[in-house]
Amino acid sequence: MDADSLIKLTKANLKELVCHHFTVMIPQLVKEEVIDHAGEYPDSEVIKENLEKRLLKIITHTSSSKKGEEDVFAIFRQGKYDAVCSDDKKFIKRLRLFDIPYVTSAVFIPMLLKEGKLSIIQAEEKLESLFPYIGDDEYYAIKEVLSRWRKR
Repeated sequence: MDADSLIKLTKANLKELVCHHFTVMIPQLVKEEVIDHAGEYPDSEVIKENLEKRLLKIITHTSSSKKGEEDVFAIFRQGKYDAVCSDDKKFIKRLRLFDIPYVTSAVFIPMLLKEGKLSIIQAEEKLESLFPYIGDDEYYAIKEVLSRWRKR
């Protein structure tokens, strides 16, 4: 997971739920971006607590990069992971170019719904809490998925 997604999930109060049901790994560089260089932001403190509770796991990776996305990309290419999580549009274009599976922050909502970890009402509430941090296209796409789920 990159810093962008980690911060958005934290702000929307979704991160703990995601971390309880998926193995979430972050590179050391992402940890530095969201905790070490973030000052005293509340999000930073919450993420730090998640690391201490081992809800998030840090992957050490030797890199000359200064961007978390570069480390996420390099680590995924080692072949031990199912997908990359990012909301960064430029990074997602790169993932598509290399045919790397990815999820965005909002995609976790229907995934958790499908697994029975959220009710449809909870899923709709979580989407609304994430809405300020995601694009309209993604919001309406997930809203449509939830609408179809409700009709089942």
